[in-house]
Amino acid sequence: MLSLKKILRALAMLMGMAAAGMATGAQAQSCGVTGHATATPVVYDPFNPSAFGTSGTANITMTLKRINTSGGGDTRYVNLYLRASPQVGTRADGTSIKAISSSTGGTTSGFGLNIFYNYNTPGPINLLPANSGPAGSDRFFHIDFTGNNTGSDTATVNFEVTLPNNLDVDAVQNLAFDAYFSCLVRGGDDNNVQQTGSFGNAVVFPITVLSALRTYYAGTALDFGDITNIPAVPPSAVRTDPGNHLVVQSSGAYSVTLSSQNAFKLKKPGATTTNDEVRYSLKFLGDTVSNSTHPSAGQTAISHTCIRAGLASIGQQLPIQATLIDGGDGKNPSPSYADILTVTVTPLIYNTVTTDDCGSYSVP
Repeated sequence: MLSLKKILRALAMLMGMAAAGMATGAQAQSCGVTGHATATPVVYDPFNPSAFGTSGTANITMTLKRINTSGGGDTRYVNLYLRASPQVGTRADGTSIKAISSSTGGTTSGFGLNIFYNYNTPGPINLLPANSGPAGSDRFFHIDFTGNNTGSDTATVNFEVTLPNNLDVDAVQNLAFDAYFSCLVRGGDDNNVQQTGSFGNAVVFPITVLSALRTYYAGTALDFGDITNIPAVPPSAVRTDPGNHLVVQSSGAYSVTLSSQNAFKLKKPGATTTNDEVRYSLKFLGDTVSNSTHPSAGQTAISHTCIRAGLASIGQQLPIQATLIDGGDGKNPSPSYADILTVTVTPLIYNTVTTDDCGSYSVP
């Protein structure tokens, strides 16, 4: 029998956007944009189908300002899309970022398109020419800043962000997205010059994930079967199935404790003598415990603080196996010798530091 205790500590998630840098190269000042973003604080739960709560989404407001050339021209057109930074990589795959509204002196297009691309997926084919908006399967946001005047320099765009379930990031991590763009100049010395480029950390989510956890027992009962004819001192190891294990998925560190109701003795109902009980040892998380090491009923016999298990579907597997110390020869017959093991798995606060990889242990 396994008992699971869950404690969730929810911390607000903040979002922000770093100022956009420019592409390097001989034409670095030909065209481009800078920007920043603000967002409503939210909490991300990787195990909740609506990861941001009941709405399932969060909103960011991005303000983009064009960089105009020194020769009298201006950045007229910009196409923009996003993907995760190398530090995040494929772990953000499945994110959706869609423009839902904008305010600008010019015109915009690409509303309702998911302009986020998975990390190893090619970007839009037709990002150039920059004066063309999205078409077909290409997904990007297009801005036409129109006139060469101060009132046309800024565009404000509202984006709806949806993160995938089971986003496998640490309980606290900056989730950064890089921006990829094309742009085109009208007028001045660089008339009709266009270029592509990228800038890192265009959108940064200082994301605080709920320290959330799932766990379950996988396998059969820790059963030795019929031990009636096994000698009082077993001549060889008699063990339970080595495939029995706990599965843990967690966004942060977690703790595990184990105790035995009968202090690692199988007892028949109404047991009164040593002939009514069978001793055994247990191996779990690299520790071997028995009545000799932990003779008190209900005593915590195993305690570990473990590194985050991650959110992979198979989770961390924690094998558990029992070995007979006493045989059944000389014991009072009963079909129901039993003990109850209680395993408590608890998610820990996000900044818990530990190095114990509990998924690395094996049996016997």
